[in-house]
Amino acid sequence: MSTTQQQTLPALFARKVAERGDHPAVAMAGESVTYAELERRSAHFARALLQAGAGKGARIALLSADGIFWLTAFLGCMRIGALVSLVSTLCTSRELAHILRTSDTQFLVANRRFLNHDYGEKLGEALPGLANGEAGALRLVDAPYLRAIWLDDAEGMAWAEPVDALLALADSPAAPGDDLLAALEREVAASDDAVIVYTSGSTSAPKAVTHCQRTLACHPPAVAEYFLLKPDDRMMPTLPVFWLGGLVMALEVLSVGGTLVYPQSPSVDDMVEAIATLAVNRVNSWGDMMVKLREGARGRGIDVDSIIGLGEFREASGELIPPPLQANLLGMSETFAVHSAEPLDVRLPADKAGASGRTVNGYQRRIVNPETGEAVATGELGELQLRGGGLMTGFYKRERESVFTADGFYPTGDLCREDADGYLYFVARRGDMIKTRSANVSRLEVEAALREVPGVAIPVVAGIDDPEYGQRVVAAVVPAEGVDLSEESLRDALRELLSSYKVPRNIVFISESDIPRTSTGKIRLAEIGAMIASRISA
Repeated sequence: MSTTQQQTLPALFARKVAERGDHPAVAMAGESVTYAELERRSAHFARALLQAGAGKGARIALLSADGIFWLTAFLGCMRIGALVSLVSTLCTSRELAHILRTSDTQFLVANRRFLNHDYGEKLGEALPGLANGEAGALRLVDAPYLRAIWLDDAEGMAWAEPVDALLALADSPAAPGDDLLAALEREVAASDDAVIVYTSGSTSAPKAVTHCQRTLACHPPAVAEYFLLKPDDRMMPTLPVFWLGGLVMALEVLSVGGTLVYPQSPSVDDMVEAIATLAVNRVNSWGDMMVKLREGARGRGIDVDSIIGLGEFREASGELIPPPLQANLLGMSETFAVHSAEPLDVRLPADKAGASGRTVNGYQRRIVNPETGEAVATGELGELQLRGGGLMTGFYKRERESVFTADGFYPTGDLCREDADGYLYFVARRGDMIKTRSANVSRLEVEAALREVPGVAIPVVAGIDDPEYGQRVVAAVVPAEGVDLSEESLRDALRELLSSYKVPRNIVFISESDIPRTSTGKIRLAEIGAMIASRISA
């Protein structure tokens, strides 16, 4: 096998199946599958897709809760060299329409329901043309490449087919066999684009971050070393797989031959139940979720210190690591999660408190003056630029020259400094991104949604520091003349337009003269954030 073939997710997965075939790969409340069984199911899924007309480069969107079904479908897509768009289970109808259109989705594989969401209804709202659509032969102006939708429950949806009908294609006499699938897998190349992740950007529309097969195969094993993952670990991630952090952790666990544990739902009670009944010994969580999980676990009599990631971080010797001296791992969707880190059991030197650490997996970085692009002196503040490692191939449908520097570095928008020993320190975001509960939210996207609500004249969205969320999304709104708005009515309206985590947790009402501006009319975001914070606490 050539080097380029080895650096693909299908090749990595095949190695793990050979090494760990009888070991549990995924465990859930009602079902557990081994690596060998996951290989069989994903092969069946892959052959079904091939019979349906998908192939290398096929644009496939995946909308599903975490678990065996998601991983089966995802690995099946990877094995034929498809390009998969990850769709959030939190998405609104409008967000779903945007993703299906801009990703050129040809085939959609989805759950019908999850929690209080009915994605059949959302699809009908997102794509009105479906009302006259024919299952398997769609022709929609709003999603021109979309040809087929498969739902695990397609009842009442004339434009969709059941997933069982898709899977049955693999058993038809004309379906490709395992020998053809193996030949196809050998043609999947490291440089092939593999996944599109939508993340809020500096404009009102989410960015479509694209990563290649090499990154999916090579970056997670490198990062797994920093998370100290072992083959016998049973890891429960708390970030969903449609977010980069959840996907990377899933691939980290699979790359070492460990077991992924998924709860019945993302509720704290169900997560604690999974910890108690599915022998979880690792949890990937932080912030307010970690606090809630610790409290819930203790309430069930679980020894939280016995679970790595839930208990306090310790050195290899067992000694507690003070929070300021724990590595503050840094990454983003564009870098396939972590790009700077230190191992979880390493205490930072006293003079490195607060550092994110050194580079991971061969990343190259430099700190530059964001206005001139010239490198700053060691220790000085500037914008972080990155190259190599698990860096994205680009933004889908964006010219490379508009994304990267001439020599291939990606300007991250993070203001950082780097010391003489190569330790990175994150200071702030240069742009308008708000980091809340490990998710990125564009304030411009939220402002655009607020402008659609009747009675809103001027919206200004900001992020303010929050001990639980990292940053809290907040807004100041100037109502239209003569209109009486309430905070709750605005939030209710926004829930129809935005995912729940993007909806401002606090909204205050101001007059236009209250908005702090520069002499050129630009809003002073830091000042308006402080103003909102003062009014919330008043």
